Amino acid sequence: MCDLRRCGLTSGALGLLLCMLGPSGAATLLGAVVQSDGAKLDFSIFWPPRDPSMAPPTGVRPLLNGCVQLHRDDDAAGLEVLRLRVRLSRPADEIGCKYWNAQLAFPQYAWMRRVRVWDVDEQWLWPNLAYLLRLHGREREDRYGGVDPVKGVDNDFAAVLIRKFDATGKVESPDTMQAPLVAAEWYPVDAVDVDKQSIVQVVQSDEFTLHLERLEGGRQGLTTIWLIYADFMGAPMPRSWPTAAEYAGGILACFELSWNLKEKRGSEFKLRQIVPKHSTGFDWPKWALKTRSLKDSKSTAKLSDAAIADHH
Repeated sequence: MCDLRRCGLTSGALGLLLCMLGPSGAATLLGAVVQSDGAKLDFSIFWPPRDPSMAPPTGVRPLLNGCVQLHRDDDAAGLEVLRLRVRLSRPADEIGCKYWNAQLAFPQYAWMRRVRVWDVDEQWLWPNLAYLLRLHGREREDRYGGVDPVKGVDNDFAAVLIRKFDATGKVESPDTMQAPLVAAEWYPVDAVDVDKQSIVQVVQSDEFTLHLERLEGGRQGLTTIWLIYADFMGAPMPRSWPTAAEYAGGILACFELSWNLKEKRGSEFKLRQIVPKHSTGFDWPKWALKTRSLKDSKSTAKLSDAAIADHH
């Protein structure tokens, strides 16, 4: 059975959710409809990542909890759009703290002693979640990431990447074929004036904008949303995952958003977590190198499918 407590809708959206088992056996959310005020889909991230169709073993805790947030809106030209954001939070209880520290200490790497960061009370390792995930900024100062002294590369970051397809999911939209929506900046939630020793438990991505009627031929479409981390530090991917790496990392979670604007209002949108069908197909090394070299993180981020610049 699908746990309905993990399938939350914002106020005003339909309260009826239908949870079923899809063809692959994965629990899928079929009724997370988007209405005037939006909807959300909760998920968990395990380390190493786990196939969402499989229940975790007893005693295995999620490393992070996540939420895909959708908001229905109109753009400046009056066209219907969806605003999308990913939020991540860290279990903040004592057990969660100990589990976090144990999973991310990486004692097998001697050089890690020189770069580990603790909060001022030395309770939380990598205390500022935004600094752990973000790509932009001065290495080891505005972010925990930096050049790996063994591999000689800097790929410590998490990113969201989005591609649009036709209703079959087989033909990619010109909106994202050459330049998918992508960003690797993360912002503290309800925290200001933070530094690398600040405890920040909740972060969110940039907001992405999807124009629903830009696909060739009309009012139906499908979007795949990948959340990746670019260095898995040797951790294995699930056997059901695509074999292609994302830089030196892989996919943390993957989602599918479909829409059919011909349906009656209240049933046009479906959002579910899925086993990724393929990799992002993105040149992360090239994009990351350019992103780190520029002063503004927005210079390489693509946050709307209406953007005309090629950031690939």
